[in-house]
Amino acid sequence: MDAQLYRTATDFGSVAHWVYRRDPVLFTSELTTLRTTRGVTDGVFLSVTDCDGEVGAAMQTPGDALLVSGLPPAMAKTAALEVATVRATLPGVRGTRPNATAFADAWCSVTGAQAIESIGRTLYRLGDLVAPNGVKGESRIAGPADADLLLDWIDGFFVDAFGVVSDKGARRGFLGDIRAYGGDVVLWSVDGVPVSMARVHAPAAGMSRIGPIYTPAACRGNGFGAAVTAAAARQANRRGARYVVLFADVANVVANGIYKRLGFVPVADSLECAFVAQLPKEPAAV
Repeated sequence: MDAQLYRTATDFGSVAHWVYRRDPVLFTSELTTLRTTRGVTDGVFLSVTDCDGEVGAAMQTPGDALLVSGLPPAMAKTAALEVATVRATLPGVRGTRPNATAFADAWCSVTGAQAIESIGRTLYRLGDLVAPNGVKGESRIAGPADADLLLDWIDGFFVDAFGVVSDKGARRGFLGDIRAYGGDVVLWSVDGVPVSMARVHAPAAGMSRIGPIYTPAACRGNGFGAAVTAAAARQANRRGARYVVLFADVANVVANGIYKRLGFVPVADSLECAFVAQLPKEPAAV
């Protein structure tokens, strides 16, 4: 197998186009990440070509997990060896379960790191939208006047979903990126008061992803999350998306049930593993 690293996302572009655009649903994370990597020179952009001419790809932006949905398991060891020449450590790996598992095993074998499964998600694609009935309220697109509210809610989402500490400085950058890269935030409001939100990515290769979706604790249990998700799907379609996708935590039974009732169909299981240094073994007791 032949592995090749690329200095920039631009250099990686032709490979990315070949690998990722052939299935914009499965490679939703790669396509939306590529939109933000123009000018990035300290990421990892990698292709692997096997003896039959099949091309796989992986990519990572600084501080994030390596994305490997486009890297078949048979290419994992070659990829790990090549990445290790430019990265002594990686924060983690994310992709379809078989691909992520294969790369995690290979990376641990090459570097001695330890992989810890952190997040399991299901990737969904919208079939025929079945909007919920009887939910009070209406949708609108968030504007500049909603910035403080969105900052609080995005921070709340990260705290609730990932168990991290509140960090509104980091979330301010996240919110700025939504605007900078052409995304929308759809709000569901009751009597003019916002009660739920859903971010909508700008279409890439005909695909738009929804998320994060967040309803404050005090507003839950009223169908607002389902309503705003349906409104976000319609907004994605209005912007030209042929495929509307989202991820759901496999452990969140309520959310998975809601998305299925709305018409979302499971596509693939996704896994994220964090890499940590291998702990030294305790000496045997004498």
